[in-house]
Amino acid sequence: MSPVAAQEVASAAQVSSSPLAMLGTYQAVFSFLPSTSSSRTASVTIQNPPAGLNMATIALQSFDVEYTNSEQYGFGRLQVALSVSGTQASCTVTLRDNHTNERQWDGTVTGLVTFFGN
Repeated sequence: MSPVAAQEVASAAQVSSSPLAMLGTYQAVFSFLPSTSSSRTASVTIQNPPAGLNMATIALQSFDVEYTNSEQYGFGRLQVALSVSGTQASCTVTLRDNHTNERQWDGTVTGLVTFFGN
């Protein structure tokens, strides 16, 4: 192996072996006002992301979603999808219960964004 190739292999090994450090967290709260739409998306801007940020992940922390009429039955199935990109976190909530009578629902979903970097 040539000296240049050996140096490139050594450099690649250094890059791949340096783990990312956890830089901090941010609690993203998504609010859904009363509506009859089966699927809705809410976004929040992440305030003050840490310096040195290389990537971020988001995990479901909690949810409190309900029909606004207390005499209606609960959801058949509820789908929650979270994503994070740059300084935007998004949440899509979809009712999966044959939502044909257009019942009104509202609530909040909370996600925990975790930042990683060098």
